[in-house]
Amino acid sequence: MKNWKPIFVENSKIPVWLSYIAPINIYAISIAPFVWCRSIMSPVTRRHETIHFSVRLWNLLFVGFYILYALSWLHGLWKYRDRAVAYRENVFEKRSVFQRLHRRLLREQATIRLDKNIGET
Repeated sequence: MKNWKPIFVENSKIPVWLSYIAPINIYAISIAPFVWCRSIMSPVTRRHETIHFSVRLWNLLFVGFYILYALSWLHGLWKYRDRAVAYRENVFEKRSVFQRLHRRLLREQATIRLDKNIGET
């Protein structure tokens, strides 16, 4: 995702059309994976619109995560009729608990191996 870039469309009429309904005169605009520009974009405009694209991409991921989290919790609430159970059964919470348990297990295994190696010397 770090290397994702928008799709640049130069000499487009879309900024012209959007300028009729917008309170400003739009030169270039970033919407979804596209950046439309009235003419040929300078490197500064490309960088500026790429920053908008990156910010929207991160926002989409974070907002999308919270929407999915809420949907999972609502599904659990409908299924179990209990808020606490819905929270514990949320797929994102289960994954978090699993990762914590897995890290603890790995630490304990490392301690056991270390104790075993110390006992053999």
